[in-house]
Amino acid sequence: MKSRFHTVLVLSLLLLCSAFGAAEPGGNGDSIQDMQCGGACHGDASINETSSAILSLSSPETIYLGIPTTLTLTASNLETSSTRLIGLFLLTDMTGHSDTPQDAEWEILSDANGGTMNYLERTLASGQNETSISWVVRASKLGSTTFHAAIHHGGVSSSPFFGTTATGLEVSVEPVPENLPRLAADFAPPTFRALDTPTELNIQTQFTDSIQFEWKSDDGLISNAIANSTGDNNWTVTIPAALQPTSIQWRVLLEGEGPEQTTPWFTLAAEESSWEVSENAVYLQAFALLFMTAGIVITLQTRFTAKSGLSKYDETPVVLEELALTEALPLSQEPTPPPLPATGLPTGWTVVQWNAYGHDYLAGKYGGGQA
Repeated sequence: MKSRFHTVLVLSLLLLCSAFGAAEPGGNGDSIQDMQCGGACHGDASINETSSAILSLSSPETIYLGIPTTLTLTASNLETSSTRLIGLFLLTDMTGHSDTPQDAEWEILSDANGGTMNYLERTLASGQNETSISWVVRASKLGSTTFHAAIHHGGVSSSPFFGTTATGLEVSVEPVPENLPRLAADFAPPTFRALDTPTELNIQTQFTDSIQFEWKSDDGLISNAIANSTGDNNWTVTIPAALQPTSIQWRVLLEGEGPEQTTPWFTLAAEESSWEVSENAVYLQAFALLFMTAGIVITLQTRFTAKSGLSKYDETPVVLEELALTEALPLSQEPTPPPLPATGLPTGWTVVQWNAYGHDYLAGKYGGGQA
């Protein structure tokens, strides 16, 4: 019984360790992450080595409240592992927790990979030691915010490497000038579109009389698309269908009573529709596999134990053998009475007494005996 319990325990630990404790040198994927993930994604943060990468953040000089703006991170002097994979963070604090742009009341509208994440992964080309990525963000309060960046990656050794910007980038958010043409305060640009289908964008603006729509593919060629008005400060634009997984960038030039404005480049990724996988469902399946495997192991163990021999405490074979011998013996017969003396029954004896004790009488135990 103990061996079965130990088997189930070992299987449980193996499954749990594979789910929770494994390092992930292949990356975690884009996500919202605090700086403390900089070590945990590749291993224990306490074993990090210092990255030689040089990180630099930049932004426009003027940033208005509620209007999208671009923050750009340039990473140079990159030395990575054979996978060429790096992870880059956009942060608003260096404490290691509650340090994402969202924690400082900044909204990420678009990232360089076609999502809305502050942590992005990128695979460098062979020989590439510099890269640049951008986030389109929007402030929801006035005042100053200091942005930081961080990087983690593998190296020639087995240790993870981690680094941060030498100094932060301080940006100040100003009130919006009156009648400034701009995107609507609640406009959220899409980040995903399906393949093989033209994409229609619905764009909402404020204080805007007309717009010009531009988009560019990975080769950098800029194209224009017609923007149709569907009402006051509402516009629709149709982008040609994507035939394979790729991404484009687009922006809008806004004209109105105030100074002409140009939005940042928003990233729109085209991917095949995929199934959404629930993390809870994955763990339920893992535990179901655990119990199924444990059941198979216990069944096989029981079967092989039965074939290999019986317990030393099992007396069943001995009992069966004795029963077999007993059944093989002939049934006992009634004992033969002793022969009577020549003079007949001794004086005072009955036949019953003679049959029971006649042998003793003949042996001289009762004063008789053979002559």
